[in-house]
Amino acid sequence: MADRALPLAGLRVLDCSRVLAGPFATMLLADLGADVVKLEPPGGDESRGWGPPFWGDPADRLSAYFASVNRNKRSIVVDLQTDGGRDLLDRLAARSDLLMHNARPSSAERLGFGADRLAKRHPGLVVAVVGGFATAGEAAERPAYDLLAQAVTGLMAVTGEPTGGPMKAGVALLDLLAGLEVAVGALASLLAAERLGRRLGQGSGMDTPQGSRVDVALVDAGVAGLTNVLANLVASGEEPRRHGNAHPNIVPYEVFSTADGHVAIAVGNDQQFARLLTALSLDSDPRFAANAGRVAHRDELIPMIAASIESRGRDELVAALLDADVPAGPVNSVSEALAMMQAVDGDAWLQEAGVTRLAPSPIRIHGERLPVRLAPPRLGEHTDQVLTEAGLEAAEIAALRASGAVT
Repeated sequence: MADRALPLAGLRVLDCSRVLAGPFATMLLADLGADVVKLEPPGGDESRGWGPPFWGDPADRLSAYFASVNRNKRSIVVDLQTDGGRDLLDRLAARSDLLMHNARPSSAERLGFGADRLAKRHPGLVVAVVGGFATAGEAAERPAYDLLAQAVTGLMAVTGEPTGGPMKAGVALLDLLAGLEVAVGALASLLAAERLGRRLGQGSGMDTPQGSRVDVALVDAGVAGLTNVLANLVASGEEPRRHGNAHPNIVPYEVFSTADGHVAIAVGNDQQFARLLTALSLDSDPRFAANAGRVAHRDELIPMIAASIESRGRDELVAALLDADVPAGPVNSVSEALAMMQAVDGDAWLQEAGVTRLAPSPIRIHGERLPVRLAPPRLGEHTDQVLTEAGLEAAEIAALRASGAVT
């Protein structure tokens, strides 16, 4: 797909975020065609060192973690703790449509992208902020990572086996959820600005309305993301508990052991349940005919289903259930999941990107996958290029480099 065909081609994003939530958000925008400039401090985003594993040679290695959320971006190194670096931030912000960061308020003020400063100097700029416990006030100063957010929001309390302890999700789920939500909020703000007649991109001399600020905190995303679990508490007054791989409201909706693996069965309505009974050669029972009855009698029903499944082969069982139009699938390893995707799209599903091979965006437009246009960048790989585009002469860039403002 040509760059000009991408929906966000022409949108300029200055990405001052680090680690996962913010970079994931800006990668979504970059995949859709935005020109994302990742502004990194000397030494780079700390997730560059989050390994092993690493790609590349030891002198210029790239962590798999960093690569996973930084494709289609350009990297520049600017020391925002210098006057020259903060002046450069202003020059770059002046030609950007969106600035993303995940700094705590005190750090943001010190580095030059505090809320009041940006609003005063760049009134047409959309600013998107990912916070931890909050995005303003005392709680916003608390250090936060996904693990802490999963812990305090109740997600860990409802994840894991009933007889075990709290468990985090296998990926940084709230970082990803917050990143997705801040990207949606930023795009909505940009769309609203365009509808109000503001051009995308500053510096034209046109009158522009006040820029907007979009805030998403990991804790907000986590509690809101509890959805039906939180609604269950409000409706019943009963504290949600861990159900392992089962569902609190739907039965059967869980994982079963087979002779050679595990199968997930997700029965979402009574008709599917009737088909499941037929496929497993089980007799019907009026207690189980409706979902409410199945929830009430899960302790009798689930062992019956498990006993009918445990001696069967995983793949054979899945095939039989799918033939009966019962939602089911194997519990794959990550390697098996990759093989599944390659079986559908071919070996090219993993896209070559410099020294890396990356999963593509899941978004398709006009039936085509969004391309990996740029490999995850080396630290400061595009500093000179971006500064030249911003109107700096070679002598100015050299002076900034000599002063330590850029590297």
